[in-house]
Amino acid sequence: MHPPITGRCHCGAITYRCDAPPLWQAHCHCESCRRTTGSAFASYFGVRDGTWVWTTGTPATHAAPAGTQRLFCPACGTRLAYRSPRFPGETHIHAGTLDHAGQFRAEIHVHAAERQSWADIHDNLPRHAAQDDPHSPRQATESTDWSALLALLHRAFAYMDGVIDPPSSLHRLTMAEIARQAREQEVWLTGAPPVACVFLTRRPDALYLGKLAVDPAQQGRGLGRALIDLAATRARALGLPALELQTRIELVANHAAFTRMGFTRIAATSHPGYDRPTTLTFRRPV
Repeated sequence: MHPPITGRCHCGAITYRCDAPPLWQAHCHCESCRRTTGSAFASYFGVRDGTWVWTTGTPATHAAPAGTQRLFCPACGTRLAYRSPRFPGETHIHAGTLDHAGQFRAEIHVHAAERQSWADIHDNLPRHAAQDDPHSPRQATESTDWSALLALLHRAFAYMDGVIDPPSSLHRLTMAEIARQAREQEVWLTGAPPVACVFLTRRPDALYLGKLAVDPAQQGRGLGRALIDLAATRARALGLPALELQTRIELVANHAAFTRMGFTRIAATSHPGYDRPTTLTFRRPV
C-alpha cells in the first residue's frame, strides 16, 4: 500500500489517514480476533504511531485487563483498530475499513495453528504458529524446500537403522510424497532450513502425529515438545479430542519421553507378515 492510506467505519462517522507505508500486513487466526470480529480470521495492517491520525470523529475504546485496546465506532459499532502492550508504538488497523480495500496485500498468516477447519486457505503465504516470534513453527506451503525437509528426516531418524524391524518407511519417502501430504493434510516445521517437523493427519477421533523429527544437533531445546503443543492447539481448533502417535516397539526411550509428555499407551500392533507387535500407539487428550 502507498500513502496516503485512508479508511472509515461503516457509517462514516470515523475516518483515518496514514501518511507512511504499513509496517506489515497479515491475517490473524487467533481465538481473540475470531471472536471479536465474528469471522474466520482478522485482516490487519500495522502502522507506526505518529504516522497516522483520526481525521473525523473519535472512536470508542474497549480496554481488556491485559492492556489490549479495541477501537470501534460508537455510532455503528465498526471495529477499526487494535493496540497491545506487546507492540508498543504500533496500531493495527482492520483492513476491511480501507477506502480502497483492494490495496491490502497480506504477507503472512499468524496464529495459524488456531485456524478453523472451515476456513480453507489456498494462498501460498507463510503460515506461522505465533505472531511475534519469527522462530515459531510454520506450516509448509508450496514454496517449502522439500529436499531440505527430507534431509532433516533422514538425519533425525538415522539412529533407527539397524535397530527397528521392519526398517523405517522413511527409506521409501520422496519429496513428491511429502509435498502431497502437505497439500492434503498438514506439515509443520521449525527453522529455515528446517530443524524440526511434524506431519499432522486428521482422523475421526484424534489428530495423528507422524514423522515428529528434530535434528540431532538441535535436540534438547524443546523443539519436539513445542511441535506437540502446536498439534494440541490444532486439534482443539479442529474439534478433535485427542492426539495420537505411534512409535516402534524397540524405541524404549521414545516410549518414556511420550509418557512424560502425558501420552498413554493404548495399543500394540504388528506390521504385515510379523507375528509379534512391532508398533505401539500412544494417545493424549487435549
